Amino acid sequence: MRASFIHIADTHLGNEQYGVRERFNDFSRAFWDIMHEATERKVTCVVIAGDLFNKRAIDALTLLHAIEGLKGLKSLGIPVIAIEGNHDRSYYREGTSWLQFLCHQGYLTLLDPRMIDGAPVLELWNADTMKGTYIDLLNGKLRVYGLKWQGAATAHSLEGLTKALEEAREEEQAAGVEYRLLMMHTGVDGIVPRLAGLPTQSQFEPLKKLIDYLALGHVHKPFEIGDWIYNPGSTETCGAEEAAWEDRGYYYVEIDTELPEQHHRATHLVSKRRPFVRHELRVDGLNEPDEVYALLEAYCQREGPRHQNDHDMPVVQIQLIGTLAFDASSLDIPYMEERVNTHFAPLYVRIDNNTNDRDYLPENSDLDGRDRSTWHELERHIFEDLVGRDSRYLPAREQWGNVLAQLKEMALEKQDPSQIAQFLRDKRAELLNL
Repeated sequence: MRASFIHIADTHLGNEQYGVRERFNDFSRAFWDIMHEATERKVTCVVIAGDLFNKRAIDALTLLHAIEGLKGLKSLGIPVIAIEGNHDRSYYREGTSWLQFLCHQGYLTLLDPRMIDGAPVLELWNADTMKGTYIDLLNGKLRVYGLKWQGAATAHSLEGLTKALEEAREEEQAAGVEYRLLMMHTGVDGIVPRLAGLPTQSQFEPLKKLIDYLALGHVHKPFEIGDWIYNPGSTETCGAEEAAWEDRGYYYVEIDTELPEQHHRATHLVSKRRPFVRHELRVDGLNEPDEVYALLEAYCQREGPRHQNDHDMPVVQIQLIGTLAFDASSLDIPYMEERVNTHFAPLYVRIDNNTNDRDYLPENSDLDGRDRSTWHELERHIFEDLVGRDSRYLPAREQWGNVLAQLKEMALEKQDPSQIAQFLRDKRAELLNL
Protein backbone atom coordinates (compact mmCIF):
# COMPACT_ATOMS: atom_id res chain seq x y z
CA MET A 1 0.00 0.00 0.00
CA ARG A 2 1.18 3.49 -0.81
CA ALA A 3 -0.31 6.63 0.69
CA SER A 4 0.64 10.06 1.98
CA PHE A 5 -0.63 12.48 4.59
CA ILE A 6 0.10 15.84 6.14
CA HIS A 7 0.33 16.12 9.92
CA ILE A 8 -0.28 19.49 11.58
CA ALA A 9 -1.19 20.69 15.06
CA ASP A 10 -1.46 23.89 17.08
CA THR A 11 -2.59 26.23 14.31
CA HIS A 12 -4.45 28.36 16.88
CA LEU A 13 -6.77 30.06 14.40
CA GLY A 14 -8.27 33.24 15.81
CA ASN A 15 -5.22 34.28 17.81
CA GLU A 16 -5.18 38.08 17.62
CA GLN A 17 -1.78 38.21 19.25
CA TYR A 18 -0.98 41.39 21.21
CA GLY A 19 -4.31 42.79 20.00
CA VAL A 20 -2.86 43.27 16.49
CA ARG A 21 -5.43 42.37 13.84
CA GLU A 22 -2.81 41.43 11.26
CA ARG A 23 -1.52 38.73 13.61
CA PHE A 24 -5.02 37.20 13.47
CA ASN A 25 -4.59 36.98 9.70
CA ASP A 26 -1.08 35.55 10.02
CA PHE A 27 -2.32 32.47 11.86
CA SER A 28 -4.94 31.89 9.18
CA ARG A 29 -2.47 32.36 6.32
CA ALA A 30 -0.09 29.77 7.80
CA PHE A 31 -2.99 27.28 7.94
CA TRP A 32 -4.20 28.11 4.42
CA ASP A 33 -0.73 27.62 2.95
CA ILE A 34 -0.46 24.11 4.40
CA MET A 35 -3.97 23.15 3.33
CA HIS A 36 -3.23 24.43 -0.18
CA GLU A 37 -0.10 22.27 -0.28
CA ALA A 38 -2.19 19.27 0.77
CA THR A 39 -4.45 19.83 -2.24
CA GLU A 40 -1.46 20.31 -4.55
CA ARG A 41 0.16 17.08 -3.37
CA LYS A 42 -3.22 15.29 -3.45
CA VAL A 43 -2.47 13.55 -0.16
CA THR A 44 -4.53 10.64 1.08
CA CYS A 45 -5.58 12.63 4.17
CA VAL A 46 -4.69 15.46 6.52
CA VAL A 47 -4.49 14.86 10.28
CA ILE A 48 -4.89 17.70 12.79
CA ALA A 49 -3.58 16.70 16.22
CA GLY A 50 -5.49 19.29 18.23
CA ASP A 51 -5.75 23.05 18.82
CA LEU A 52 -7.05 24.03 15.43
CA PHE A 53 -8.54 27.03 17.25
CA ASN A 54 -6.95 29.32 19.81
CA LYS A 55 -9.95 29.40 22.14
CA ARG A 56 -13.27 27.67 22.66
CA ALA A 57 -15.50 30.66 21.98
CA ILE A 58 -14.50 31.74 18.47
CA ASP A 59 -16.03 34.53 16.42
CA ALA A 60 -17.64 34.20 13.00
CA LEU A 61 -14.55 35.36 11.11
CA THR A 62 -12.38 32.68 12.74
CA LEU A 63 -14.91 30.03 11.68
CA LEU A 64 -14.97 31.42 8.14
CA HIS A 65 -11.17 31.29 8.00
CA ALA A 66 -11.20 27.66 9.12
CA ILE A 67 -13.73 26.78 6.41
CA GLU A 68 -11.70 28.71 3.83
CA GLY A 69 -8.75 26.46 4.57
CA LEU A 70 -10.74 23.23 4.59
CA LYS A 71 -13.11 23.69 1.67
CA GLY A 72 -10.53 22.88 -1.02
CA LEU A 73 -9.83 19.52 0.58
CA LYS A 74 -13.55 18.83 0.88
CA SER A 75 -14.11 19.57 -2.80
CA LEU A 76 -11.36 17.11 -3.76
CA GLY A 77 -12.64 14.43 -1.39
CA ILE A 78 -9.46 14.49 0.72
CA PRO A 79 -10.41 13.52 4.30
CA VAL A 80 -9.37 15.78 7.15
CA ILE A 81 -9.23 13.90 10.45
CA ALA A 82 -8.97 15.82 13.71
CA ILE A 83 -9.00 15.53 17.48
CA GLU A 84 -9.79 18.18 20.06
CA GLY A 85 -6.96 19.89 21.89
CA ASN A 86 -7.26 21.72 25.18
CA HIS A 87 -8.07 24.96 23.31
CA ASP A 88 -10.78 23.37 21.14
CA ARG A 89 -13.06 21.79 23.72
CA SER A 90 -16.55 23.07 24.36
CA TYR A 91 -17.08 24.56 27.78
CA TYR A 92 -17.74 22.11 30.57
CA ARG A 93 -21.24 20.60 30.32
CA GLU A 94 -22.05 22.73 27.31
CA GLY A 95 -23.10 21.27 23.99
CA THR A 96 -21.26 21.38 20.71
CA SER A 97 -17.67 22.46 20.11
CA TRP A 98 -16.74 24.25 16.91
CA LEU A 99 -14.80 21.21 15.75
CA GLN A 100 -17.99 19.20 16.13
CA PHE A 101 -19.76 21.83 14.04
CA LEU A 102 -17.16 21.50 11.27
CA CYS A 103 -17.56 17.74 11.49
CA HIS A 104 -21.33 18.03 11.17
CA GLN A 105 -20.86 20.22 8.09
CA GLY A 106 -18.60 17.63 6.47
CA TYR A 107 -15.35 19.60 6.56
CA LEU A 108 -13.58 17.10 8.80
CA THR A 109 -13.97 13.87 10.75
CA LEU A 110 -13.64 14.40 14.48
CA LEU A 111 -12.42 11.34 16.35
CA ASP A 112 -13.96 11.33 19.81
CA PRO A 113 -13.91 7.95 21.60
CA ARG A 114 -16.20 6.81 24.37
CA MET A 115 -14.27 6.53 27.61
CA ILE A 116 -14.89 3.82 30.21
CA ASP A 117 -12.94 4.11 33.46
CA GLY A 118 -10.58 6.54 31.77
CA ALA A 119 -9.77 4.21 28.87
CA PRO A 120 -10.94 4.68 25.26
CA VAL A 121 -13.24 2.11 23.68
CA LEU A 122 -12.00 1.21 20.19
CA GLU A 123 -14.99 1.81 17.93
CA LEU A 124 -15.28 2.71 14.26
CA TRP A 125 -16.33 6.35 13.81
CA ASN A 126 -20.07 6.73 13.34
CA ALA A 127 -21.29 9.56 11.11
CA ASP A 128 -24.65 9.75 12.90
CA THR A 129 -23.28 10.10 16.43
CA MET A 130 -19.98 11.72 15.39
CA LYS A 131 -18.36 9.39 17.91
CA GLY A 132 -15.63 6.84 17.43
CA THR A 133 -11.96 6.13 18.04
CA TYR A 134 -10.81 5.37 14.51
CA ILE A 135 -11.57 5.67 10.82
CA ASP A 136 -10.43 3.34 8.04
CA LEU A 137 -9.18 4.64 4.68
CA LEU A 138 -8.05 2.95 1.46
CA ASN A 139 -10.39 0.00 1.87
CA GLY A 140 -9.32 -0.49 5.45
CA LYS A 141 -5.57 -0.65 4.78
CA LEU A 142 -4.88 2.67 6.52
CA ARG A 143 -6.37 3.07 10.01
CA VAL A 144 -6.30 6.39 11.86
CA TYR A 145 -6.89 6.37 15.62
CA GLY A 146 -7.47 9.50 17.69
CA LEU A 147 -7.44 10.36 21.40
CA LYS A 148 -8.34 13.94 22.29
CA TRP A 149 -6.81 16.00 25.09
CA GLN A 150 -6.95 14.09 28.38
CA GLY A 151 -5.11 16.52 30.64
CA ALA A 152 -3.94 15.05 33.93
CA ALA A 153 -5.53 11.71 32.99
CA THR A 154 -3.28 11.21 29.94
CA ALA A 155 -0.94 8.64 31.51
CA HIS A 156 -3.91 6.55 32.70
CA SER A 157 -5.59 6.82 29.30
CA LEU A 158 -2.35 5.70 27.66
CA GLU A 159 -2.41 2.50 29.67
CA GLY A 160 -6.01 1.78 28.69
CA LEU A 161 -5.34 2.63 25.04
CA THR A 162 -2.32 0.32 24.92
CA LYS A 163 -4.32 -2.56 26.35
CA ALA A 164 -7.18 -1.94 23.91
CA LEU A 165 -4.82 -1.85 20.92
CA GLU A 166 -3.18 -5.09 22.01
CA GLU A 167 -6.58 -6.75 22.16
CA ALA A 168 -7.45 -5.36 18.71
CA ARG A 169 -4.45 -6.87 16.88
CA GLU A 170 -6.33 -9.90 15.60
CA GLU A 171 -9.21 -7.72 14.42
CA GLU A 172 -6.78 -5.40 12.62
CA GLN A 173 -5.14 -8.31 10.83
CA ALA A 174 -8.49 -9.79 9.83
CA ALA A 175 -9.61 -6.41 8.49
CA GLY A 176 -6.45 -6.09 6.39
CA VAL A 177 -4.99 -3.08 8.21
CA GLU A 178 -1.46 -2.45 6.94
CA TYR A 179 -0.60 0.89 8.56
CA ARG A 180 -1.73 2.41 11.87
CA LEU A 181 -1.60 6.11 12.71
CA LEU A 182 -2.50 7.47 16.15
CA MET A 183 -3.21 11.13 16.96
CA MET A 184 -2.87 12.41 20.52
CA HIS A 185 -2.90 15.93 21.91
CA THR A 186 -0.14 15.73 24.49
CA GLY A 187 3.59 16.20 24.77
CA VAL A 188 6.47 14.21 26.19
CA ASP A 189 7.93 15.13 29.55
CA GLY A 190 11.22 17.03 29.41
CA ILE A 191 10.96 18.50 25.90
CA VAL A 192 9.99 21.91 27.30
CA PRO A 193 10.99 22.01 30.99
CA ARG A 194 8.24 24.34 32.20
CA LEU A 195 5.46 22.08 30.84
CA ALA A 196 4.72 19.77 33.74
CA GLY A 197 2.45 16.76 34.06
CA LEU A 198 3.13 15.21 30.63
CA PRO A 199 3.73 11.47 30.10
CA THR A 200 7.33 10.27 30.03
CA GLN A 201 8.91 8.69 26.99
CA SER A 202 8.87 5.31 28.75
CA GLN A 203 5.09 5.55 29.15
CA PHE A 204 4.73 5.80 25.37
CA GLU A 205 7.07 2.89 24.61
CA PRO A 206 4.44 0.08 24.88
CA LEU A 207 2.66 1.71 21.91
CA LYS A 208 5.66 1.33 19.61
CA LYS A 209 4.82 -2.22 18.53
CA LEU A 210 1.16 -1.28 18.05
CA ILE A 211 1.40 1.99 16.12
CA ASP A 212 3.42 2.94 13.04
CA TYR A 213 3.18 6.72 13.44
CA LEU A 214 2.26 8.67 16.58
CA ALA A 215 1.11 12.18 15.60
CA LEU A 216 1.35 14.56 18.55
CA GLY A 217 0.26 18.12 19.17
CA HIS A 218 0.16 20.49 22.19
CA VAL A 219 3.89 21.24 22.59
CA HIS A 220 4.81 24.10 20.25
CA LYS A 221 8.45 23.04 19.99
CA PRO A 222 9.03 20.49 17.18
CA PHE A 223 10.61 17.16 18.08
CA GLU A 224 10.92 13.55 16.97
CA ILE A 225 11.61 10.45 19.04
CA GLY A 226 12.92 7.42 17.24
CA ASP A 227 11.21 6.79 13.95
CA TRP A 228 7.64 6.79 15.20
CA ILE A 229 6.85 9.77 17.49
CA TYR A 230 6.47 13.10 15.68
CA ASN A 231 5.50 16.57 16.90
CA PRO A 232 5.51 19.31 14.22
CA GLY A 233 5.37 22.37 16.48
CA SER A 234 3.06 25.36 16.14
CA THR A 235 2.51 26.70 12.63
CA GLU A 236 2.82 30.33 13.77
CA THR A 237 4.60 31.99 16.70
CA CYS A 238 2.21 31.89 19.67
CA GLY A 239 4.67 33.34 22.18
CA ALA A 240 7.99 35.19 22.11
CA GLU A 241 9.88 32.19 23.51
CA GLU A 242 8.94 30.20 20.39
CA ALA A 243 11.03 32.47 18.16
CA ALA A 244 14.08 30.33 18.97
CA TRP A 245 12.38 27.22 17.55
CA GLU A 246 12.91 28.14 13.93
CA ASP A 247 11.96 24.80 12.40
CA ARG A 248 8.32 24.73 13.52
CA GLY A 249 5.83 23.65 10.89
CA TYR A 250 4.28 20.39 9.69
CA TYR A 251 5.06 16.92 8.35
CA TYR A 252 4.59 15.50 4.90
CA VAL A 253 4.60 11.72 5.30
CA GLU A 254 4.87 9.12 2.53
CA ILE A 255 3.79 5.57 3.34
CA ASP A 256 4.97 2.44 1.54
CA THR A 257 4.13 -0.80 3.34
CA GLU A 258 6.11 -2.81 0.78
CA LEU A 259 9.35 -1.51 2.27
CA PRO A 260 11.10 -4.16 4.41
CA GLU A 261 11.49 -2.16 7.65
CA GLN A 262 10.50 1.48 7.95
CA HIS A 263 7.08 1.89 6.30
CA HIS A 264 7.11 5.67 6.10
CA ARG A 265 9.30 8.65 5.36
CA ALA A 266 8.43 11.75 7.37
CA THR A 267 9.69 15.07 6.01
CA HIS A 268 9.46 18.03 8.37
CA LEU A 269 8.66 21.26 6.54
CA VAL A 270 8.84 24.78 7.96
CA SER A 271 5.59 26.71 7.76
CA LYS A 272 5.44 30.22 6.31
CA ARG A 273 5.13 32.66 9.18
CA ARG A 274 5.92 36.24 10.10
CA PRO A 275 9.48 36.96 11.30
CA PHE A 276 9.66 37.23 15.08
CA VAL A 277 12.63 38.95 16.72
CA ARG A 278 13.25 38.53 20.42
CA HIS A 279 16.25 40.06 22.16
CA GLU A 280 17.33 40.23 25.79
CA LEU A 281 19.01 43.55 26.52
CA ARG A 282 21.19 43.23 29.64
CA VAL A 283 21.26 46.44 31.66
CA ASP A 284 23.38 45.43 34.67
CA GLY A 285 25.40 48.32 36.08
CA LEU A 286 23.87 51.03 33.89
CA ASN A 287 23.56 54.23 35.89
CA GLU A 288 21.14 56.36 33.87
CA PRO A 289 18.45 56.02 31.18
CA ASP A 290 20.71 57.44 28.44
CA GLU A 291 23.04 54.47 28.85
CA VAL A 292 20.10 52.11 28.27
CA TYR A 293 19.03 54.09 25.21
CA ALA A 294 22.57 53.94 23.82
CA LEU A 295 22.73 50.19 24.31
CA LEU A 296 19.36 49.73 22.59
CA GLU A 297 20.41 52.05 19.74
CA ALA A 298 23.56 50.02 19.14
CA TYR A 299 21.55 46.81 18.94
CA CYS A 300 18.97 48.34 16.60
CA GLN A 301 21.62 49.77 14.27
CA ARG A 302 23.33 46.38 14.13
CA GLU A 303 20.29 44.13 13.67
CA GLY A 304 17.52 46.35 12.30
CA PRO A 305 18.73 46.61 8.68
CA ARG A 306 18.69 42.83 8.37
CA HIS A 307 14.91 42.86 8.83
CA GLN A 308 13.87 46.00 6.94
CA ASN A 309 13.93 44.04 3.69
CA ASP A 310 11.82 41.19 5.06
CA HIS A 311 8.83 40.41 2.86
CA ASP A 312 6.70 40.57 6.01
CA MET A 313 7.28 43.16 8.70
CA PRO A 314 8.61 41.47 11.85
CA VAL A 315 7.25 41.44 15.37
CA VAL A 316 9.99 42.71 17.70
CA GLN A 317 10.14 42.11 21.43
CA ILE A 318 12.93 43.60 23.54
CA GLN A 319 13.27 42.36 27.11
CA LEU A 320 15.24 44.47 29.56
CA ILE A 321 16.88 42.12 32.04
CA GLY A 322 19.35 42.56 34.86
CA THR A 323 19.61 45.16 37.63
CA LEU A 324 19.44 48.88 37.04
CA ALA A 325 21.27 51.36 39.24
CA PHE A 326 18.37 53.80 38.97
CA ASP A 327 14.56 53.83 39.15
CA ALA A 328 13.24 51.86 36.16
CA SER A 329 10.14 54.09 36.01
CA SER A 330 12.35 56.89 34.65
CA LEU A 331 12.85 54.97 31.38
CA ASP A 332 10.99 56.47 28.43
CA ILE A 333 9.43 53.34 26.96
CA PRO A 334 7.63 55.13 24.07
CA TYR A 335 10.98 56.65 23.02
CA MET A 336 12.59 53.21 23.08
CA GLU A 337 9.76 51.79 20.98
CA GLU A 338 10.23 54.66 18.51
CA ARG A 339 13.93 53.74 18.10
CA VAL A 340 13.02 50.13 17.38
CA ASN A 341 10.38 51.25 14.88
CA THR A 342 12.93 53.45 13.10
CA HIS A 343 15.47 50.67 12.59
CA PHE A 344 13.28 47.57 12.17
CA ALA A 345 10.11 48.94 10.51
CA PRO A 346 8.16 46.22 12.37
CA LEU A 347 4.51 45.30 12.39
CA TYR A 348 4.55 45.59 16.17
CA VAL A 349 7.11 46.33 18.86
CA ARG A 350 7.02 45.88 22.60
CA ILE A 351 9.55 46.71 25.28
CA ASP A 352 9.23 44.53 28.38
CA ASN A 353 10.92 45.78 31.53
CA ASN A 354 11.91 42.64 33.44
CA THR A 355 14.69 44.29 35.45
CA ASN A 356 15.32 43.76 39.14
CA ASP A 357 15.38 46.38 41.86
CA ARG A 358 18.91 46.81 43.23
CA ASP A 359 17.53 47.14 46.74
CA TYR A 360 16.47 43.49 46.62
CA LEU A 361 19.61 42.04 45.02
CA PRO A 362 21.00 39.22 47.20
CA GLU A 363 24.32 40.08 48.81
CA ASN A 364 27.42 38.81 46.93
CA SER A 365 25.35 37.78 43.90
CA ASP A 366 27.04 37.97 40.51
CA LEU A 367 23.72 37.58 38.63
CA ASP A 368 24.93 34.58 36.66
CA GLY A 369 22.58 31.89 35.33
CA ARG A 370 22.95 29.77 38.46
CA ASP A 371 21.72 32.59 40.67
CA ARG A 372 18.62 33.16 38.53
CA SER A 373 17.88 29.47 38.41
CA THR A 374 18.11 29.29 42.18
CA TRP A 375 15.72 32.22 42.50
CA HIS A 376 13.23 30.61 40.13
CA GLU A 377 13.47 27.33 42.03
CA LEU A 378 12.91 29.11 45.34
CA GLU A 379 9.94 30.94 43.81
CA ARG A 380 8.36 27.66 42.70
CA HIS A 381 8.83 26.18 46.17
CA ILE A 382 7.10 29.23 47.69
CA PHE A 383 4.20 28.85 45.24
CA GLU A 384 3.92 25.14 46.06
CA ASP A 385 3.90 25.88 49.79
CA LEU A 386 1.18 28.50 49.40
CA VAL A 387 -1.16 26.39 47.27
CA GLY A 388 -0.49 23.33 49.44
CA ARG A 389 -2.21 25.07 52.34
CA ASP A 390 -5.52 24.56 50.54
CA SER A 391 -6.61 20.89 50.54
CA ARG A 392 -8.16 21.26 47.08
CA TYR A 393 -4.76 21.93 45.53
CA LEU A 394 -2.55 19.80 47.77
CA PRO A 395 -2.55 16.60 45.61
CA ALA A 396 -1.16 18.52 42.62
CA ARG A 397 0.72 21.30 44.40
CA GLU A 398 3.86 20.87 42.22
CA GLN A 399 1.81 21.33 39.06
CA TRP A 400 0.01 24.31 40.59
CA GLY A 401 3.39 25.80 41.53
CA ASN A 402 4.39 25.60 37.87
CA VAL A 403 1.06 27.12 36.83
CA LEU A 404 1.58 30.11 39.12
CA ALA A 405 5.13 30.58 37.82
CA GLN A 406 3.82 30.53 34.24
CA LEU A 407 1.07 33.02 35.11
CA LYS A 408 3.70 35.34 36.53
CA GLU A 409 5.80 35.08 33.33
CA MET A 410 2.75 35.70 31.15
CA ALA A 411 1.91 38.80 33.19
CA LEU A 412 5.49 40.08 32.99
CA GLU A 413 5.42 39.57 29.21
CA LYS A 414 2.20 41.62 29.17
CA GLN A 415 0.30 38.95 27.30
CA ASP A 416 -3.36 39.47 26.49
CA PRO A 417 -5.36 39.25 29.77
CA SER A 418 -8.02 37.11 28.06
CA GLN A 419 -5.35 34.58 27.07
CA ILE A 420 -3.98 34.53 30.62
CA ALA A 421 -7.49 33.94 31.97
CA GLN A 422 -8.09 31.18 29.41
CA PHE A 423 -4.77 29.54 30.36
CA LEU A 424 -5.83 29.53 34.02
CA ARG A 425 -9.27 28.10 33.18
CA ASP A 426 -7.69 25.32 31.13
CA LYS A 427 -5.20 24.44 33.87
CA ARG A 428 -7.94 24.48 36.49
CA ALA A 429 -10.05 22.08 34.41
CA GLU A 430 -7.03 19.85 33.83
CA LEU A 431 -5.68 19.67 37.38
CA LEU A 432 -9.06 19.52 39.13
CA ASN A 433 -10.45 17.08 36.52
CA LEU A 434 -13.49 19.24 35.85
